[in-house]
Amino acid sequence: MNLRIGENIRRLRRERNLTQEEVAAHLGISFQSVSKWERCDGYPDITMLPALAHYFGVSVDVLIGMDQMAKAEKYDEVNRLWKENNRRGRHQENVVLMRDSLRTFPNDGLLLVQLSTSLEKLDGTKEEKAKYLRESIALQEQILRYGEDSQVRSATQYNICFSYWKNGEQKKALEQAGKLPNLYKARENALVFFLEGEERHETAKAALEPLAWSAELHLSILAEALGKPAYLEKAREIRRLLLGHGEEDSAGPVQERRQNEPRDEKRG
Repeated sequence: MNLRIGENIRRLRRERNLTQEEVAAHLGISFQSVSKWERCDGYPDITMLPALAHYFGVSVDVLIGMDQMAKAEKYDEVNRLWKENNRRGRHQENVVLMRDSLRTFPNDGLLLVQLSTSLEKLDGTKEEKAKYLRESIALQEQILRYGEDSQVRSATQYNICFSYWKNGEQKKALEQAGKLPNLYKARENALVFFLEGEERHETAKAALEPLAWSAELHLSILAEALGKPAYLEKAREIRRLLLGHGEEDSAGPVQERRQNEPRDEKRG
């Protein structure tokens, strides 16, 4: 159990503009003890918790972080359910799940991403799908305006390109795509310079899958554009070289792109 007493004492003290000396004086202890708690080098004696909680005007559960641990467990369960529903194609259930969860975790970036993703996967009439898409775009724009999590923002910057395109906003899609980092400036390309040992090895290994995906994607486009099927065989060779297996192990990005890429409705 990860008790959060120290960081909660620090947060509550600062919210009330109190010094460590003032908290210590109220409890009849040294300020070094309070400092030690806030550094998470130790915990207050259990008999002192009610006095501390009363002093800050909170419950003992809030002081020790029980409410925070309960929220963290609920958050993890929500995300587990979303993944399970998504795997089973239960997108309507995920929309309801995310809407309910955002009441408990308002403006949470990951939940907003998952809601927008689920909305775009909903079935319905052409008008209904257009409505879901517009709501998804509004959610993604909200993340980009106010979101602070860099990974969530990065994923959203990529995803919204395709949402704009599907919504007929080609100019916005191109503008947003042009802002994305190129392959050279990827996270993994920087990390492998600074990591060591097994961690460096695992990072390099993890980078190969998206690299193979990217190579196969672009070679498949060249094969279509130039009418050269040989490019597809090159893509399979790259996959085998980088990942140690061929297309029999995975649908691969070529098939995935054909299923998910924006389509011109006039062409069908």
